[in-house]
Amino acid sequence: MPRNAEVIRQWTILRELESSRRLTLDEMAEKTGVTTRTIRRDLEALQFVGFPIYDEVYDGKRYWLLEQKAFRRLDATGFTFAELSALYFSRTLVECLAATPFQQDVKSAFDRLAAALTPGMRTFLDRLPLVIQAKPDPGAQSAPARPKEIAQLLEATLQHRRVVMRYHSFSSEREKAYIIEPSRLVFAQGALYLMAYVPEYSQVRTFAVDRIK
Repeated sequence: MPRNAEVIRQWTILRELESSRRLTLDEMAEKTGVTTRTIRRDLEALQFVGFPIYDEVYDGKRYWLLEQKAFRRLDATGFTFAELSALYFSRTLVECLAATPFQQDVKSAFDRLAAALTPGMRTFLDRLPLVIQAKPDPGAQSAPARPKEIAQLLEATLQHRRVVMRYHSFSSEREKAYIIEPSRLVFAQGALYLMAYVPEYSQVRTFAVDRIK
């Protein structure tokens, strides 16, 4: 099992509970592809760190819910729990991309958002895999987005899967097929780059995402 699979699955459970309002163990197991026994352990772990998850019986079936009213500190922010958590998770990327005059203000804003979460919740969110890095370059312009390719690379990175890609090399001016093991996406100088292990060369290489065909 990938080393980050547990926290990714638990994050999925939280999102599903928030959007669906209530779910059975079987439904959560089906959505995440694990057994109900694993789901029970996930729910216990989430409850332990402070997420207000509880169960109730309705029409003879037991459902699990995420108590929305328990997040009273969210009222002042105007964010839903999922939005706040996503912002907290992405703080490193946003702080790094912020231009220097605003960097401290951005950090202060995220510190205030973090205060709306319990220490246990912050610890849980800190375990979410940081697969995107950013290196600040305020003067650079962002390259065109590649949402489909980026989504595939992120999924492969999180799940520790191999990828087959065709890549146009700048140095040789030709296309080549690669089998790679993605490890990280890096935003630098206005462009997105992929760091990946290449079994053929037994080394980690860097690829420009906009050159992936």
